[in-house]
Amino acid sequence: MRRCLAFFIATILLSSWAAGETKPHARTALVIGNAKYEPAIGPLRNTVNDSKAVAKTLRELGFAVIEEHNVTRDELLKAVLQFRKTLAGAEVGLFYFAGHGISAAGSNYLLPLKSGYSPEGADDVTLRMLAETRLFNVEQAVADMKSAGALCNLVILDACRTTAVARTGRTRDVASPGGLVEMKPPAGSLIAFATDAGQTALDGDGTNGLYTEELLKNLRTPGLSIEQVFKRTRAAVLQRSDGGQIPAEYSRLVGEDIFLAGPAVPEHAPVAAVAPAVSSSQMTREPVAQPAPPLPTIAEITKLAANRKARECVEALQKLAETRGAGDYAVAPLETLLLQAKDDLKDATEASPKIEAAMEICESVILALRDCLPPDHAQKILLTAKAENRRGDCLMLFGRTDDALDAYNGALSLTPDDAYILYNRGRAYQALGNVDDAKADFTAASTKTSQPGARKLAAAALAEMK
Repeated sequence: MRRCLAFFIATILLSSWAAGETKPHARTALVIGNAKYEPAIGPLRNTVNDSKAVAKTLRELGFAVIEEHNVTRDELLKAVLQFRKTLAGAEVGLFYFAGHGISAAGSNYLLPLKSGYSPEGADDVTLRMLAETRLFNVEQAVADMKSAGALCNLVILDACRTTAVARTGRTRDVASPGGLVEMKPPAGSLIAFATDAGQTALDGDGTNGLYTEELLKNLRTPGLSIEQVFKRTRAAVLQRSDGGQIPAEYSRLVGEDIFLAGPAVPEHAPVAAVAPAVSSSQMTREPVAQPAPPLPTIAEITKLAANRKARECVEALQKLAETRGAGDYAVAPLETLLLQAKDDLKDATEASPKIEAAMEICESVILALRDCLPPDHAQKILLTAKAENRRGDCLMLFGRTDDALDAYNGALSLTPDDAYILYNRGRAYQALGNVDDAKADFTAASTKTSQPGARKLAAAALAEMK
């Protein structure tokens, strides 16, 4: 069963203008789309379309764009070198790549065409050498842009991978021995992933991939900061994929907001026919700024959680996080919501409005965990695994076994020794007719002495299979 993760990364790094340099284009970009991969990797359908659409949008936003399609490693390195020369003193530099991406030996890599990369049978040292000599390390793009001298650098990647050696053009995936390696953002930066661990990022049924299609809409919207672009894109992708694709972001942005499409255009109410005459200076005066609404309090958020208002609770947490930053205050209400989902799922045997409510809670909690807890928070991994596991239980009851398996895989990538999740994944394998994998998970769960409940369930499942 595939387990693919597409990822999208945006990094913003501040530096100072070098004295005496000639000012280049205010905004400059390198946009690459790779689709015509060799059969061993698997071609993609929409990545070139995505790169063309992104390049067009960026030009409309005032970028000078270097645009390349279907590049080999040498061609990619050449394009990056050319792009680097345009960055010194630029206001904004942006690098976009659509295609295959993998993690290998602890780092993330982009796949050029005709790379000859084959990880089969390689140990970690060999894998690192193969990746460094045949692929393109994402850290190189970040480092090149950081040192080149642009005031603001964005690196945007739309790629994913799976455990299969080659896949079809339906998803952006290639071989990967393990989970995606998180790239922790430095101060003044934001890192965003197009889909969460264990999820599948669709290449799209239309002209563009799902994530890039929504990203483009928000990039063109005046008045949206970089963080708002990501959040709106994530919300739209989550809705359109019915929770199957959940983008994730990690932000340490500092300084003033950046509005790629410019500030919002103020809306002026029409002047009524009976309105008193006003001078031209009065008509052009900026509208009086209204005071910002008060931030939600912790007590109000806790009450929303206790009253099972998951969506309202998460929106309040996100609003608080935008001002205060991610913090420990989010743990208690999210734990409350997850306990409610657990209660809804207890003894459930079929889909019902209660299970729909549990599904909404799990998806809302996963969103809040991305925005409202720091990446290194002690509870983040455990709570995310619980939310994914319970989301998988909901999907099983809805008859969406493939999606449930993806959710369990995502949970196990975070907490691989959890006996309950192993047992649940075994149930999904069993429902799909994959007897060997089901037995393997039940057997592994039955050995976990620290979770006797799960151990008992797994042992009973094994006995029934004999």
